[in-house]
Amino acid sequence: MFTHSHDSQHLIVLDRDQHVVQTLTEYAREHKIQGGVLTGIGALKDAELGYYELHKKDYIRKTFRDEDFELLALNGNVSLRDGAPYVHVHTALGRADFSVIGGHLFEARVAVTAEIFLTPFGIMPERSFQPHLGLQTITRCRL
Repeated sequence: MFTHSHDSQHLIVLDRDQHVVQTLTEYAREHKIQGGVLTGIGALKDAELGYYELHKKDYIRKTFRDEDFELLALNGNVSLRDGAPYVHVHTALGRADFSVIGGHLFEARVAVTAEIFLTPFGIMPERSFQPHLGLQTITRCRL
């Protein structure tokens, strides 16, 4: 993994086979980043995606194996969940036939590289459980 920071901007370049969400979470914890925006491109494999069904208050989960994907877009944030950094990302993945799949990214491994920018901001968004949604959502921010 290669990283570079400048003026509070972080470039995180993940290596082949690294776990995306796990590595970003560890990076945020190690650098004491408790709030920020994530964007990225690259190539992924073994992607576990989710689609949230509000009426069931649960995710439909599906793991896509045996193919590599262009990471067309990774968008998300870092917030605090139970006092620790929490990485919440959505993704759009391109297939070899130029079709696209996407959803909440639970986890994936890097197929070639993943170039991710993390921009911290001066507030700490905090998540708390919302019973009517069945999820922990951002409900407040603190400095």
